[in-house]
Parts: sequence; structure tokens; C-alpha cells
Amino acid sequence: MTTTYTAQDLRIQPADQEQTASDMNIVARNARLSGHFSVMQGEVRPREILGFHTHANEDQHMYIIAGELHFEVGGAGGLRFRAKAGDHVLKPRGSSHGFWNVGDTAAHYVETSTQDGFERFVDSRKQGLSTMVGGATESLGMSFETERTLEVMKEYELTGLAGANVSNPEELIKDPAFREMMRTNEAARELFLYLGGTKLEALVKGLLGRLDPRARC
Repeated sequence: MTTTYTAQDLRIQPADQEQTASDMNIVARNARLSGHFSVMQGEVRPREILGFHTHANEDQHMYIIAGELHFEVGGAGGLRFRAKAGDHVLKPRGSSHGFWNVGDTAAHYVETSTQDGFERFVDSRKQGLSTMVGGATESLGMSFETERTLEVMKEYELTGLAGANVSNPEELIKDPAFREMMRTNEAARELFLYLGGTKLEALVKGLLGRLDPRARC
């Protein structure tokens, strides 16, 4: 049977993209492409990093639309390279990866991901950052290398996290689950205190009370 399409079915204009609670816009959901892959568009602003993580289930591909990004694949001591506008980057499942922008202008990219795990991960941001990260670890086969993210942030003097929409770390304190993550996860606590500086550190101290003795506050 032949399917009849209209231009509206097949052409996706910028205004048609689905905005999410993360920094990613969904261009086409997995279900629209017979369950094979999703298409999204993302941005990495100057001095931001998309933190290191690994997908057990998804292979991913990026096409850089504008700007330049630095990549590290395979963790500390792994492969490092740059990709600029017009380049494609493959991120095979099982490979730790992160990327960051040291330039003065935002980098924009299109990302395709097999299956629907990454799509579900992006959707979960509206339930809070800690739910997003915790759910990905428990049910989506993702792991996060928070210590490595902080190491690279310090190495390149980066100041923000891309992807998860944490431009204002102070807002995260309102989420009880995030406060609990700050109490129990030393690596995450160190990262977000680094992002938020002394002001966030004072808020964490005031709202959480007595933290793990190893905490900086």
C-alpha cells in the first residue's frame, strides 16, 4: 500500500520543532520514524560543556551546523579532536563521550539517536534534573562520569553545563530530590558548587543543613 504524504508531513521548519525542558529541541520523534531513531537539535553556548556520559543502548550521530566543538571519547587519556561546522561525528554505544565549546559564539548541532532511550531521557527533564539523571541510570542504560566533567571544566575554565538546562543552578535548589542528591552524591555536589560558586554554596549550606563532612560547605 502506498502512503500519501503532504509537504507538512515531511518538511519540518524551525517553528515546528518541539521545545523541551532541556536545551534540546525535538525535530522528529522516534515513533515518527518507525521506531528506528529520533532527530534533535542542540546548542552549546560559549564556555559550556555537555558532561561526560555513556549510552549502553543507543548509537548517536551529530552534524555540526555552526561553531566548533571539542570532543573527548573514551574517558581520560582517550581520543580528543575538534569538529567544526559541516563535520559529522559518530558516538557509538558503550563509548564515554563529552564535548565543549571554548569559542565566543554558540555551537549548534543536529543529533540522531537510535531507539527511544535518549528521547525519553530528554523528556524526563521536566520532572527535575535529579529525576532525569536517576531515571537514565536506572532504566535507560546511561552512566555519568561527573568527576571527568569537572576535571575538563577546570582544565578549560568552562563555566556552564549544556544539554540539561541548568543555566541558573540556584533554581535547582527548589527541587527536594536535587537537594537529596546534593546531600548524598559527593561528585555531583562538587560539580554544582563549582558551577554556582560561593552564592550557591551558601544556599546549599542553608537549605540542606549538615552535609557529609567531606562537603566543601
